[in-house]
Amino acid sequence: MATPRRIERSDLLATQLRVDDILQNLAWEQQKQGVPKLASEELEKMEQYAKQMCNKSMTFHVSYMPWEEAFDIFADNPLVLQTVLGFGASSQHVPVVYIDDHPVGVLPSADDVLLRRTKPIKAIKLTGWSTATMPRFHELSSLQPLVYLRGISFPGAQDLHEYTSRLNELEKSDHRHLGMAQSLFFAHDSSPGSPFVLPHGMRLLRKVERVIRDLYDAFGYEEVQTPQLFRSSLWKQSGHWDKYREDMFSAQGFSCCGAHNDVFGLKPMNCPGHCVMFSHQPRSYRDLPMRLAEFSPLHRNEASGALSGLTRVRRFHQDDAHVFCTPSQVSEEIESMLHMLSLAYRVFGFGDRFELVLSTRPENYLGQVSAWDQAEASLKEALDASGKTWSLNEGDGAFYGPKIDIRLVDAMGRKHQTATIQLDFQLPERFKLEYAQPLNSGNAYEVRPGYARPVMIHRAILGSFERFLAILVEQCKGWWPFWLSPRQAVVIPAYSGDADTHHVVANHAMHVQHVLSGSTQETRSTRNPFLSPSVAHHTLQVPTRTRFQVELPPHYLISSGDTLGKKVRQAQLNRYNFVIIVGAQEAQNGTVSLRMRDEKAAPAWHAGADAPHTTSCKVYDLTWAVLKATFPDRFAQDVKPSVDLGTWEIPDLRRFFAVLDALHV
Repeated sequence: MATPRRIERSDLLATQLRVDDILQNLAWEQQKQGVPKLASEELEKMEQYAKQMCNKSMTFHVSYMPWEEAFDIFADNPLVLQTVLGFGASSQHVPVVYIDDHPVGVLPSADDVLLRRTKPIKAIKLTGWSTATMPRFHELSSLQPLVYLRGISFPGAQDLHEYTSRLNELEKSDHRHLGMAQSLFFAHDSSPGSPFVLPHGMRLLRKVERVIRDLYDAFGYEEVQTPQLFRSSLWKQSGHWDKYREDMFSAQGFSCCGAHNDVFGLKPMNCPGHCVMFSHQPRSYRDLPMRLAEFSPLHRNEASGALSGLTRVRRFHQDDAHVFCTPSQVSEEIESMLHMLSLAYRVFGFGDRFELVLSTRPENYLGQVSAWDQAEASLKEALDASGKTWSLNEGDGAFYGPKIDIRLVDAMGRKHQTATIQLDFQLPERFKLEYAQPLNSGNAYEVRPGYARPVMIHRAILGSFERFLAILVEQCKGWWPFWLSPRQAVVIPAYSGDADTHHVVANHAMHVQHVLSGSTQETRSTRNPFLSPSVAHHTLQVPTRTRFQVELPPHYLISSGDTLGKKVRQAQLNRYNFVIIVGAQEAQNGTVSLRMRDEKAAPAWHAGADAPHTTSCKVYDLTWAVLKATFPDRFAQDVKPSVDLGTWEIPDLRRFFAVLDALHV
């Protein structure tokens, strides 16, 4: 961005307007030239210059002076003047930074930490750059005329080397890198912050949902669905229009919506819709607790600079649920929710690697302080009863009620906000929710004789599925356990002999894939995934509906191409849990040869919900434990584990897969 001529100082307000006008004009001029760029050669030169500064052992110090004096020093730099004028408005002295005896800039705050000497810096590296908007010019958010330079320094070269090595490892484990490598999802400029989930990614999401649905069945939740769009009147009634509108998306039809022509809000959460559902018909205390769960997509208008892979998106799915209950049921429901999340995190291999945090009343709260105090006391009681360690985060609750936040610790030691339990006395009041109760029950929430307000509990176990999937990808690094894997097995035909033999092997490969996965090669007119009642008398047991992700790439049905060794190697790179090999002998005998994934490079996995919290091992070891327990005649306890599992009958293989899937191994 071009530098203007020296700026004349006037009174504070006039000078501020003058500086703002100059910066805005400079930004428009930069836009005509295009977005600023920094070549790799320029970045290297700047890094060398930074190293030279450190080698000279220069000193930094801060001098405090009136804004007028600081203005005269930086009168030719409008960006620095913008910060200088900010201090002038608050009648503070400006902290001007000097390198040796030369003024170089202004600290944004007098409390900012400043390195006093460059001598302690023995290693420095510029990590990258990006374009940035100018401070205070939010209306020009589409203009990015500045270059933002990022760097890091260390007291020794060895520290820098260790940091670089660790960073390289983290990049390999980054869910964005693994998501692309395993064809799980991708992003596109046509819809920023809304991931495109590919078939294998959808397999993962469905398996994650299955865990939550199993918990719903066990803990008495009912799944529902509410609309995506609601009139602004509903959001005004709930309080979101005043407190949350900046984070919402609005929608309006291209043609007039009847006589109303209303503005609609795309829902960022399900709670108002569930309130409407509760009030749809009369409720009694006998109906409570009423547990409503929903997996509908939600939309939140996150800032573009905050978007990051799957961890921060604009469109996401959440295992969202709301419990309407009586005050006496609150403690038991929260205890049940804490038990649910503990079970879920153990199943996914996290054990007890999560923190419980109680967030209390924020500044922009709704309702009465007395209701907040009672709600916070209820949550503290439930946390104490859980026997788990928890901490307090004052002033960070939702505007409608206090909450328990669950922060999951990922494989890299970072903490992510995932689950949440929020107690809400406000929405039931705003929506005039009520239930019939016995007369003279002494309920403090009675609104009229025989009727009382329910308590509403907002609850999510995993939170955003997209964010949880990102954490899970980095936890497993693509080495998925069988029950969770999007690539459970691959069938590889091994060809030998003449063309007729090739045809037999290919047909047997298709048969194996069909039996295990349920896919068929039938014509559309004859394809039918459902059993007929007429075959019921031929079976001795109820047929299973379990389907496994067993793949047979179409080009494997052609005898020409890669060798068997190359196909097995590719299957290992694609992280298939099992390789099923069929050749002429297997086709003749109706069997398969089974090979397990080599897991020398795989991370450890938590052993499960019924194991000690510190137990962790490779999925390979868990699988062998299942083999020895399920097939004791075939695999004795003293059999040495191997990736080669020998020859299998197809029914036995299906049984083995079913046990692995049911045990979540």
